[in-house]
Amino acid sequence: MWNNQGGGYQQGGGGGGGYMSPGGFGTPQASQEKKTRDRASNLLPATIAEILNATQTEEKFYTGDIEVSQVTMVGIVRSVKETPTRIDYEIDDMTGPPFEVKQFVDNDENTPDSERVSAMQENTYVRVSGHVRSFGGKRNVVAFRMIPLTDMNELTCHILEVIHSHAASAQSSNGMKSNSLNNNNTMGSGDSSGFSVVNGLTSTQNQVHVIIRSNMTDQGANVDQVCKQLRGVPEKAIREAIDFLSSEGHIYSTIDEDHYKATDS
Repeated sequence: MWNNQGGGYQQGGGGGGGYMSPGGFGTPQASQEKKTRDRASNLLPATIAEILNATQTEEKFYTGDIEVSQVTMVGIVRSVKETPTRIDYEIDDMTGPPFEVKQFVDNDENTPDSERVSAMQENTYVRVSGHVRSFGGKRNVVAFRMIPLTDMNELTCHILEVIHSHAASAQSSNGMKSNSLNNNNTMGSGDSSGFSVVNGLTSTQNQVHVIIRSNMTDQGANVDQVCKQLRGVPEKAIREAIDFLSSEGHIYSTIDEDHYKATDS
């Protein structure tokens, strides 16, 4: 079923299909604006078909009542084009045509080899985390993180995440229709800091994520500071949570591997 070198997963149906959101969504309403903004600050699992079929209002994109802003997608690299300042990819996840992903880098001749960003190889599967953009009427994703897949189960998990995301959204929409006072955010619940926590993360991962999001400095939160704020939680567990959050695109390293900022801060 799997072919790591240029194959992919097969699906029924014609071209441009994929795992789309359940029907019944309407145009975003003013009463749902806060919920939509909260969702936009999270990393949304998405397919290429979903991004291409999203409706556009000015500079924003929507699938149903969900704003498609920061996304994570999984696909195979079909082509790579490198310049000193940017790497352009065509990524294919079999739900639509190959999709353009741009990764801005600093690979000029004065950049040390140890600091250069290596391009992903063609015909390998990668996970992309980035922002949806449109230029000249053509949509693309500007990546802030790209990592190769080391386990093809990640592809299956990504498909399930896309389905779960829309199922949760549909359930929330039905709940809002039956109870106008229910304004809970389907992507997470609030905590005492005022930040929403993300469903699907463990308690430790959510605590680490909230602390890093609350740090507004340019260099981000220091790992030692996070450990001090989470007294009683083993440092190993905190570092494992940071590694997980980083691999999933929730946070990224800044000046070194001990300082992190949240991608949605």
